[in-house]
Amino acid sequence: MKKPLEWAVRLLFCLTWLQASVVAQGQPVTDQLIRNGFQNPPTQARPKTYWWWLNGHVDTTQLKVEIRAMKEAGIGGVDIFDIGVPAYNNPGNLVKAGPAFMGPESMKAIEMVLREAKRLNMEVGLNLSSSWNAGGSWITPQHAGKSIYVSKQIVAGSSGQPIRLAFPAIPKTDAKGKPLLIEFGADGKPVFHQEIAVVALPVRESNGALDTTRILSLSRYFDPKTEQLNWKVPAGKWEIQRYVCSNSGEPLKLPSPKSMGPIIDHFDSSATRAHFQYFIDRLQPRVGDFRQSALKTLYLASYEATGFVWTPSLPAAFRKLNGYSIDKFLPILFDKTVLNPAQTARFRQDFNRTLSELMIQNHYRKGREIANQYGLLIASEAGGPGPPLHNVPVETLKALGALDVPRGEFWSRYHYYDTDSVDIMWLVKEVAAAAHIYKRRMVEEESFTSFHHWQEGPFDLKSIADRAFCEGMNRVVIHGFSHNPDAGIFPGIVYGAGTHVNTQQTWWSKVKPFNEYLARISHVLQNTDFVADVLYYYGDDVPNFVPPKNTRFRVGPGYDYEIINTDILLNDLSVKNGKLRLSNGATFSVLALGGTATLPPAILKKLNELARKGAVISGPRFSTETPLAHLRKRHIGPDFSYPKSVDSTLDYVHYRQQDTDYYLIRNNTNAWFSTNCSFRQTGKAPEFWNPVTGGITPISIYQQEQAETRLPLTLAPYGSCFIVFKKAKAAPRYSGFAAGQSVPPFEFTPTGIRFFQAGSFSLLEPNKGAEKAITSAITTQELTGPWPVFFPPNWGAPAATTFPRLISWTDSEIPGIRYFSGIGTYQKTFSFSSPVDSLRNERVYLDLGQISEIADVWLNGQHLGITWADPYRFDITKVIKPGENTLKVEVANAWSNRLTGDAITGETFTKTNVSIGYKATPWKQVPLIPSGLLGPVTIQTLKQTP
Repeated sequence: MKKPLEWAVRLLFCLTWLQASVVAQGQPVTDQLIRNGFQNPPTQARPKTYWWWLNGHVDTTQLKVEIRAMKEAGIGGVDIFDIGVPAYNNPGNLVKAGPAFMGPESMKAIEMVLREAKRLNMEVGLNLSSSWNAGGSWITPQHAGKSIYVSKQIVAGSSGQPIRLAFPAIPKTDAKGKPLLIEFGADGKPVFHQEIAVVALPVRESNGALDTTRILSLSRYFDPKTEQLNWKVPAGKWEIQRYVCSNSGEPLKLPSPKSMGPIIDHFDSSATRAHFQYFIDRLQPRVGDFRQSALKTLYLASYEATGFVWTPSLPAAFRKLNGYSIDKFLPILFDKTVLNPAQTARFRQDFNRTLSELMIQNHYRKGREIANQYGLLIASEAGGPGPPLHNVPVETLKALGALDVPRGEFWSRYHYYDTDSVDIMWLVKEVAAAAHIYKRRMVEEESFTSFHHWQEGPFDLKSIADRAFCEGMNRVVIHGFSHNPDAGIFPGIVYGAGTHVNTQQTWWSKVKPFNEYLARISHVLQNTDFVADVLYYYGDDVPNFVPPKNTRFRVGPGYDYEIINTDILLNDLSVKNGKLRLSNGATFSVLALGGTATLPPAILKKLNELARKGAVISGPRFSTETPLAHLRKRHIGPDFSYPKSVDSTLDYVHYRQQDTDYYLIRNNTNAWFSTNCSFRQTGKAPEFWNPVTGGITPISIYQQEQAETRLPLTLAPYGSCFIVFKKAKAAPRYSGFAAGQSVPPFEFTPTGIRFFQAGSFSLLEPNKGAEKAITSAITTQELTGPWPVFFPPNWGAPAATTFPRLISWTDSEIPGIRYFSGIGTYQKTFSFSSPVDSLRNERVYLDLGQISEIADVWLNGQHLGITWADPYRFDITKVIKPGENTLKVEVANAWSNRLTGDAITGETFTKTNVSIGYKATPWKQVPLIPSGLLGPVTIQTLKQTP
C-alpha cells in the first residue's frame, strides 16, 4: 500500500501533466489553436539561441541592436552565456576582457537585456556560470567540487605500536600543468578536507583477486588529530590506505578572464543551494518579481567534470541505497584488480547508482525546487554526452526528468562514434523520451553545433533539424549567436564552435523564413502527444544513455518506440485490456527489454506482474520473439509505410491531440521522391501542412481500406511536411492513381492536384472505379543570355558586372568575385508572350534552379518572397505580364569564400578571431563553396485538362 504522502505527490504530478496537456498560451489546446499557431507561431515555439558574451565584454547599445534584430528575424528568446575565448582563438587580443560575470557591470547589462526582452515579448534564460559546469569565483571550499585522495604505506606484523599515516598528496596542478583551484591552509593541507576511511589489505605477491574478508576497515582505530593508527598489525605484510575527501580544484571549463572559479560539488544540496541563491540574491533586487520579468529559465550546461568525484555524504547514501558499507571497496576506485571481476562490476554499478541518485536529488531536483520557488524554470543538458567522451555519472532519463525543461544537443557535420559506431553526440531521442515519460512539454535541443565556421546556409541545416524533429525535438536552441561589441567588423568575433547565426552573418537579413519553419514544426509538436507501438526498457545500468533512433534498438520500418527506465517501469507502468499504459495517457502494444542480462528482484517481480495481467513482453525470460513479430502476430501493421520502406528514404514521427493525428514526414535524400504512402488511420480526412510556407491544403486523393488510409505524396530534396488526419467523413475527389501508374511529381491544391511533369495521368474516382485522365502540359522558357550582377562596395568585387551566362561566383576569373561573400543582386529583363488563363487551371512559375545559399526575389517590383529550400520556386501567375518583365534576385552566400580569399591574397576585407575553417584546416586550404544564382532560371507554364 502506498503511503498518503506518496499518493499526494503522484496526484500533484498527474494534475500538473493534465494542466500542461490542455493549456497552451493560456488557452485549451484545440485543433484550431494548433492550426493558428502553425500559420503564426507563438513566442515559445520560436527558436531560442545561445547569446555568447565572449570574454564577458559587451556593449549595451549593441546588445539592444542585436536583441531587436533577433525579434525581427523570428527568434523567440535567448540564453545569456558568458564565456571565455582561448588564446589560440584570440589573435591580437581581438576579443577584449570584460567585467566579471555577475559583477556590477555584468548585472547592468543583464538587467538592460531583461527590460528590452520584456518589451519585445521575448524569453530570456541565464546560464549559471561563466562557461560550463556550475560554479564561479563565489564558491567556497566547502561547496567546491571534491575528489577522493589516498595515501598508502606498507607495514609488517608488529607489537602494536601506533602507526603514523601520511596525509594524501593533494596536487596543485592538473595533468597538463595547469593550476588547480584548491585553497591550502598554513599547515600545508587543503582548507577543506574530511576523513573518509582507513582500510588495510594484505600485500599481494601477484595480481590475484582478494576476498572482501581480507580487506579490513580500520577507521575506528585512527585518530585524525594525531594522524595515528592504533592497530595491532597481524602477521605478514599489509598495505594501509588512508582515504581523504578534499577539493578537486577543477576550475570552470572556459570562463571569461575575470570570472575564473571552481566548479561546485554537484552532489551536495547545500552547494547547489548556495550557488543558486547567489544568482537569486544578485538578480532579485534589480529584476523584482521574476514572474513578471522576461527571465524564464536558469540554465545548467552539460556536466563535464573530470577525474574521481566524491562528496561527504556519499558513504551514508551508499549504505542506505545498497545495504552495505563502501569502506572495503574503496581500493577498487584506484585498482580494479583488487577483487574479482564480478564483485568489481557489482560495486561499480552500486557506486555509479549512488552518484546518480545524489546528483539527481541534490543538484537537479534541488535546483528545480529553488528555481520554482521564485517562479523560474530550470533547464539543463542533464543527459550527456556521456562516456567515452564525458564522465557523466547519471541514469539519464531520470536526471532529465528531474528538470522543468530537459535539453539535449546535436551537431552539424561532426560525429563522435562509440565502439559500435553509434554517434554519442546526437542526443535527441533520449531527451524526448524523458520529457514524455516525466510529463514535460518542452524538448529543447542545442542545435547545429559545428566546427565548420561560416560554411552553412539554412538549407544545409534543414535536414539535420528535420531528423531531430522526427526523434522528438520540439524547440530549437541555436548554437549560437555571438555578441559583437564592434558591429563594424565582419564576420566578427565568434565562439569557437557552432553555426554562427548573428547580425554579422551574410544571410542574416533573410533568415526569418527559416526560423519560422522551425517554429511551425515546434508548435505542432509542443501541443500534441507522441504515439508509438513499442515501449523499450533500457535496463538498469548506471550510467545509461539512449542512442539515436533506430540504432542500437529498432522495431522495424514504419514503427516507433518510446523508452522508459527503472523508475517509470516500477512506479508508472500498468496494463489494461492487454495494452501497456503510462499515466501520461500513452499506450503500447509490446514491452521490449534491453540491457537485461541480470534483473534485480524488484524489476523481475514487476515484469512478471505485468505479464500475468496480459502484457506482451519481448526479451529474456519472457519471449524470444522480436517486438515486430509480436506486432504482426496481433495484426498491428506499420503506422506509416510506403513501397520499399526498408530503404529509409522517408522518416516519420507521429503525434496526436484528442482525435487529430499529426504525422511529420521527411525526405532523407537529396532527390525528389514521389510515392504512395499508407497510414494506420481510418474515419478521418487528411490534410497537407507545409511548414516552409505555413500553407494548409486538403488532400484530394486518398483511399481508406481496412485499417489504413493510402495517399500519394511528393517531397522535394530533403523536403518535409505534416500529414494531418482530422475526424471527418471521408470525401476524397479521387481514390488514387490507376493500376500501373507511378506517382509523378505533384502538389495538392485547394481545388485538387497540380502536376509538375508533362503527360497524361489516370486517377480513380472513389466508389466507382472509373478512371479520369488528366493531361499536364508544361512550357518552359529558360532565361538565357547575359545577367547584370551588382555587388556592394568595399568587398573586393566590382560594383557591377555582366555574366554572359549564370555561373558560380567561384568560377569567375575576377578574384574579387571569386572570393566574394555577401549579397549579390541579379537583374534581368525578359519578354513573356504566353497568355495565362488562371481560371482554366493554368499556372506560371518562376523556378530559380539552384542557389547558394538563400535568395530574395522581386518580379515587376512586387516582392515574391525569400526562398531558402528546394524547390526555389514561386507562383507568379498573378504577377507576370505579357511583354516585358523585370526580375530582381538578391542572393546571399556564406562567409567562407571571402575568408579563404583573404588568406590566399593577403587582403583584409574580413576580420575575425577564428583562423581556421574546420578544426586544423587554415582558411587558405578551405575549398571554395559554389555561390550565387546557379540556375537554370526558367519560367514554367503549367496547363492541365480537364
